Amino acid sequence: MTRTTVERGIAMSARNQLFIADHQQASRYARSGQGAPAELLDFGDVSDLELEVLAELAAKTVHTTGIEYELGMVDVDLDQLLVVPDAVTEVFAELPGLEDPEELKDLVAAWANSEEFDGTLELAEALVNQLAALAVKVVAAAEDSRLALYFLLG
Repeated sequence: MTRTTVERGIAMSARNQLFIADHQQASRYARSGQGAPAELLDFGDVSDLELEVLAELAAKTVHTTGIEYELGMVDVDLDQLLVVPDAVTEVFAELPGLEDPEELKDLVAAWANSEEFDGTLELAEALVNQLAALAVKVVAAAEDSRLALYFLLG
């Protein structure tokens, strides 16, 4: 099982998570907390809004336009479980392959300095790199696997 934890140095009772799963597994995990996905990133107290801001900045970095950045509701009775749009996942998956490494550094700095992000540059860099790695795995999976990135509010 791959678990990645990034600490902010702040004691928080609620921890948000980003993970790879199919719809059924994501819903089951959100409802019961059991059957944790193998690929899970502890997102600390980084919110869905902060993730959407990162998505918008990342899309600009990879020169993608016309996509929806807002995370989608998975189920009416599971308002804490959101899905990252496929187009946004593809944008995140492009980040490790940027020709100019400075573009990734600029993206991280822009997110870290955004009004919505409440963390350090180091935290932003770690989260962006780990998020991109998860996105690469989702995109590389067979299309019929129906895997997606899910965001669970703690």
